[in-house]
Amino acid sequence: MPESLQVLFASSEVSPLAQTGGLAEVAGSLPQALGSQGHPTTVIMPAYRQTLAKWRFSEIYPDLSVTMGAEEVPFSVLTGPLGPDPAGAGSWPDGRKALLVKCDRYFDREGLYGDGSAAFPDNHERFAFFSKAVMETMKAIPGQFDVVVANDWQTALLMPYLAESGPGAPAGVFIIHNQGFLGLAPPEARGLIGLPEFYYGLEGMEYYGQLSYLKAGIVYSKAVVTVSPTYAREIQTPEGGNGLDGVLRLHSGKLSGIVNGVDYVSWNPAADRFISHGYSEKNFAGKAKCKASVKEQLKLAPSDRPLFAMVSRLTAQKGISLVVEAGPELFKLGIDLIILGTGEPWFEEQLRNLMGRYPDNMRLILAYDNKLAHQIIAGSDFTLVPSMYEPCGLIQLYSLRYGTIPIVRAIGGLNDTVRDYAGQNPDGLWDNGFKFSQFQAPALTRAVRRATELYRTPDFKAMALANMAEDHSWESSAAEYVKVFHKALGR
Repeated sequence: MPESLQVLFASSEVSPLAQTGGLAEVAGSLPQALGSQGHPTTVIMPAYRQTLAKWRFSEIYPDLSVTMGAEEVPFSVLTGPLGPDPAGAGSWPDGRKALLVKCDRYFDREGLYGDGSAAFPDNHERFAFFSKAVMETMKAIPGQFDVVVANDWQTALLMPYLAESGPGAPAGVFIIHNQGFLGLAPPEARGLIGLPEFYYGLEGMEYYGQLSYLKAGIVYSKAVVTVSPTYAREIQTPEGGNGLDGVLRLHSGKLSGIVNGVDYVSWNPAADRFISHGYSEKNFAGKAKCKASVKEQLKLAPSDRPLFAMVSRLTAQKGISLVVEAGPELFKLGIDLIILGTGEPWFEEQLRNLMGRYPDNMRLILAYDNKLAHQIIAGSDFTLVPSMYEPCGLIQLYSLRYGTIPIVRAIGGLNDTVRDYAGQNPDGLWDNGFKFSQFQAPALTRAVRRATELYRTPDFKAMALANMAEDHSWESSAAEYVKVFHKALGR
């Protein structure tokens, strides 16, 4: 058995304490999986206003501070349980706790990264502070961490801070969840960041006249992980690298792609407290009842039409433009469609207009609603994930577990986890969904047409049942992370 490691897992959001996307899901479940494999993992995140309003925490380090430019900024560290979510699923049954950095100056705000209309202009300062606070908190915690895991640009500065700490510092491992967010800061932020001048050069975090925290994470970490093997290849190309493809190719020797897992405590149709009827691959009758229930709830007329779902941020990345363009052709195929999510106002308006044209067949719910997301996925026959790019994606993995067949664009983790149905499955070796390659509306329409053709055959149920039996838990992925940790430590 590999040597036990002490791991500190730093993230700007952690489910269920604070969440805007998939990063929080990973930060809420991967540390638990690492712990179950004998590697105690401590999670640390900011103490946001919305988090403190829902949970009770106790103060353990009241009088810490870090230097930000010429100013000393005080903060405290709180601790409390990571779950259960009072408004959603998910908990850590062993009672594990999270650490929270409390500094009202930076985190007592309505949103995590912005106020709903725009990002906070001082985000680069807020998360430079958070990374410094994590470093200071480590000094206060008894014992020694072997590995510090930083997630995305918000915690990427931990990598150069660890490098600057010298011999004996924990190994820094950096996870890229989305290469599209570079964490840019103006050159004058150097004083706030507080590193020696050479860290800001071309071989450091300089990015076309600005500073990129994401680049700092790549350059100064001992290992870089991204959330699928296909995405690891894509971000090394000009099309997927956001100007950092050359840097990633230079550091490709320390880059790995590991597909995210699923928290099957939260996402289990047999025990999901949010859905109207539980079901499993051995007792599938509840699936049809969930479909009838969600259609009734959303006032879609009863029918034998296939029900398609899209649970997503409504942004360009998620392929909303394809759905809008293909919409008329999709509805000609005789489908119903439910879309749940929020995002860019332009896309929201386009989807409202589409629903206005097809009021009997489409429902748009502009909200972030975890409970309704469970109900929609359980009640639908297919999910649409037509992303422009997708580092890993979790919705297709949830869908597989719920017997809801995914239709995805063949990129990133979608390509790694969905196998395209070829029209036959000898010996019970089932493909699990439908894929298309071109980012074009006709390509999406063709994939949906193939899915609707399957829906009218016995193979539809057979595929759904086979999908439910697939294992996409964190166990194997966590074991791959442990291998990366040991490599980062030079073992």
